[in-house]
Amino acid sequence: MIPMHRLTISTALTAAVATALIAGPAMASPSDENQPTGPGTANGDKSTACRADWTAAAILDTDILAHHPELVSKDAITRNADGTVNKIATGSNNGYTSKISTNFNTETYKAPGMFEANHWIAGSTQNWRFPVATKNKLVAGTTITVDLPDDMADTTFIGKLETRAGLNAYMQAWGPREAEYTWNDGDFTATLMDAAKNIWTITLNKGLDANTGTIFQFTGTFPEGAESSTASANLVGAQFPADGQVCGDLPTPATPKLTKCQVTTVDRTVWSPYSRDINERSKYSSSWGSEEPKWGEANADGWFTSRGEAKAGDSRTLRLYGATHKDLTNATLTIKAVQGLTFDASTINTISNPGAGALQGNGFTNTVEGLGDIKVSEDGKTITVMIAHMPANSSFSFNINGTLTGETLEGSPILAPIVLHNWLTGTDSECTVPTEEPSTPAPSDSPTPEATTPAPTPSATPSGNLARTGADTPMLAGAAIMAGLAGLGALALRRRQR
Repeated sequence: MIPMHRLTISTALTAAVATALIAGPAMASPSDENQPTGPGTANGDKSTACRADWTAAAILDTDILAHHPELVSKDAITRNADGTVNKIATGSNNGYTSKISTNFNTETYKAPGMFEANHWIAGSTQNWRFPVATKNKLVAGTTITVDLPDDMADTTFIGKLETRAGLNAYMQAWGPREAEYTWNDGDFTATLMDAAKNIWTITLNKGLDANTGTIFQFTGTFPEGAESSTASANLVGAQFPADGQVCGDLPTPATPKLTKCQVTTVDRTVWSPYSRDINERSKYSSSWGSEEPKWGEANADGWFTSRGEAKAGDSRTLRLYGATHKDLTNATLTIKAVQGLTFDASTINTISNPGAGALQGNGFTNTVEGLGDIKVSEDGKTITVMIAHMPANSSFSFNINGTLTGETLEGSPILAPIVLHNWLTGTDSECTVPTEEPSTPAPSDSPTPEATTPAPTPSATPSGNLARTGADTPMLAGAAIMAGLAGLGALALRRRQR
């Protein structure tokens, strides 16, 4: 049966260990001493959107400067009174191969929390302590897989550190990074998964709230004659997004079918349920991703007075709007909630013409003409508004509440972002449809034959009935001429025969 421990074992740092961790006075290093080249610590943050993946790892070495100078920082070397290296303290302060730390912060990256594999030797006992803290909430059931040294005998899990002033005061006294968090005793379940390899799984039964931390520890024997031990811990779990962060797939809007002279915007609004304001407004002309010049937009503003938990049924306030630099007739604004939210038709209010917010400051100062009713579909997912005429540089807006549907990310309790697909479609007043002119036959290299009149068929119809035959005067005249010519030919023949 796999042994389990749940908040049953406690410990306190001994005075001897505390003394060993106190740095001595800084002194010049001997010329034959290895020079530190570190710290070669890696950033252990491999997280993806809304899913934490943190690794903390270290080497506990009896002579870290000699064996792993790449993992030693010059300002973390502890010396004895005679100037020699205090190997126990120096080994404890260095040797970190991976951690989550603000040391890796840049203009574009901010550490999501703190996670380290603290390590030290006290007599024949090795200690591995793992402080973990988070900027954004980690969900209940987050797991930490700890791989301890295989030869670490008598391994004991410690779920609560006994300190004189309490855990929070103890941890915040470590320094400014630790002081950013409120530290609490954890609610853990520790399970030995592989006794031969000394692999454990620690479950955070209640997760961790934003800006809080906790700590747990393992102790065991350090093998006699051994020089080093290694341990690592990998934390994996769903993590709520930071304000302004969006997680999950974002569907893109299609392009509506257009007739001649019709134009459209193809826009998208994205809003995390955990953010105070809209996270993303994408604006395109004609089609999604088009590089055509933007002439207008259909989009949204939104606000949520307090950031924190979000759940199905919660309300969000939106300002929906349409704006154009083109002169449009027979325009339609369509807003479709494709994920995370439905519209509440009973909450429509604050219809503004021209539009409110930043629209007028962005040049959309003219009013629209013939603004129709704001219609919400029965399922609450689609809004349509007809506008007879939108002059150039015109806009309008209205407010409406939306209700969170409770859709979640795949395999996670975290709510999916709100996604709106938006179109402003109308007829461009400056567009003209060319009229079709009769086509002229193309010239030919061969001469065109002249029209010929076929010879008439002799008719037995009396001359008095000519008007009813349909024969015309030129046809009759032609027949008479032909007959006369035949007579003249016969007369000439008789004369030659005489």
